[in-house]
Amino acid sequence: MIDVLIQGKLHGDVVIDTASNGNAYAKFRLSATDKGGQWLTCSCILFAAEVIEVVRRLQDGDAVAVSGEASIRTWCGKDGVERHSFDVLVHGALSPYHAGRKRAEKPAAGGEL
Repeated sequence: MIDVLIQGKLHGDVVIDTASNGNAYAKFRLSATDKGGQWLTCSCILFAAEVIEVVRRLQDGDAVAVSGEASIRTWCGKDGVERHSFDVLVHGALSPYHAGRKRAEKPAAGGEL
């Protein structure tokens, strides 16, 4: 596995579902650019309830940063063409909405005397 921190934009909406064991999970696609301007789309999946809450209300095009474990897969499509995917098992996520809420809860530096 590769530890990653990726910032990009949501490509499509977040899909929240329930696994066969009854636990919730979420999945979404995240598009980010490399330093050359090429787009890379990552398939993301997450299982932690607190992280699902962070991404629950995000919509297509919203900015988000994720951290987690990445893997690169290669397979051959039905058409015989070799394909690649970049998958991320997300352990943490941060959106501008979440960051703004956290800043509002944090007391001003120095506080009251």
